[in-house]
Amino acid sequence: MFVVTLCVQMVPTAILIHVATSKHMRGLARRTLGMNFALVQVAASIMLLTHLVNMALWAALLCLCGDFGDFAESYYHSAVNYSCLGYGEIGMSTRWRLLGPLEAIDGIVMFGMSTALIVALVTRLIQRQLKANDAKGDA
Repeated sequence: MFVVTLCVQMVPTAILIHVATSKHMRGLARRTLGMNFALVQVAASIMLLTHLVNMALWAALLCLCGDFGDFAESYYHSAVNYSCLGYGEIGMSTRWRLLGPLEAIDGIVMFGMSTALIVALVTRLIQRQLKANDAKGDA
């Protein structure tokens, strides 16, 4: 499951990296604060969507294991584990309970990747803005 969720995470991450490093970004980064804000907002929203998809994949696995009666309950349990919230009011059978910590580890790694991507994007936008400001100051 880790490999599957990693693939789900990496496809939009690779696309966002391509967009952030493309030649078109040079013009976007200098335009306005609003444009930069929108770009970061879109990146964060896409990352949130990937986490929701990953939780759904884990929920589907939990349903296949037969521990949950319906997908909604399984998704809630998955969201609690994936986000490391850890309410614990819904338990898994002894046979499958190791999936809980494995999902939590997966969530930690995926959230870390999302955080790194957003920080890298903001850093790149700041660097480009500083270069644009320096170019204006030199002129």
